[in-house]
Amino acid sequence: MEQAYNEAGYDSTMEAYCAAESYAVELKPFVEELPHKKMAVDVGAGNGALLPHLKSMGFKHVVGVEPSKEAIKTAPEEIRDNLVEGMFSPEMLPEQPLSLFCSFATLEHVTSPLTILEEAYDLLQPGGMVAVTTHNYQGALNRILGLRSPIIDIEHLQIFCPKTMAYAMNRCGFTNISIQPIVNRYPIRYWLRLLPLPRSIKDMILSVLKAVRCENVQLSFPVGNMLTVAHKI
Repeated sequence: MEQAYNEAGYDSTMEAYCAAESYAVELKPFVEELPHKKMAVDVGAGNGALLPHLKSMGFKHVVGVEPSKEAIKTAPEEIRDNLVEGMFSPEMLPEQPLSLFCSFATLEHVTSPLTILEEAYDLLQPGGMVAVTTHNYQGALNRILGLRSPIIDIEHLQIFCPKTMAYAMNRCGFTNISIQPIVNRYPIRYWLRLLPLPRSIKDMILSVLKAVRCENVQLSFPVGNMLTVAHKI
């Protein structure tokens, strides 16, 4: 799996920036309550789109961990040096006090999400925070779509709901756990790609959207994803 992610192509630049902006909006109120903002790490950072947002929130050091070398190649030069290539391990991080551990839309893709959360707890300073986004298979849209939901994907090794996320955080020692639905904002063409429709119909709709030059218009939807935030005392 590590080799597959390392060699995978990357065609999600615009979607990454849209996702990072949405995540930053949801995350900012929690960050404002942190007692310290020393280092923030984003595991599954893609092209590092979230890192400038973390800098603007006041963190002195920001690090992104990403297994795909192609994703890192698309990162802007000013943040590329903040990205570390590979599957996450604690040894990758510089010896700096850690205040925030992020992992957005990533836990679905790993074999042992509990291990990552345990490592996050060990790395964080007292008063530090972990923040992760995952799908919620109990969300209304996912329940309606059933096996046709985009969360049922060969790349997703795990499925989550609020109960399982609360259990995981409690088991790892985190307290003050907050779990809330989030709204995602992406271009129309991205939403179209996720729809459970035949490819021929998708291609026809996309051709129409391109003809009227609105395939990149961004729309916001609550599609059954959730943000989980927890703290280390």
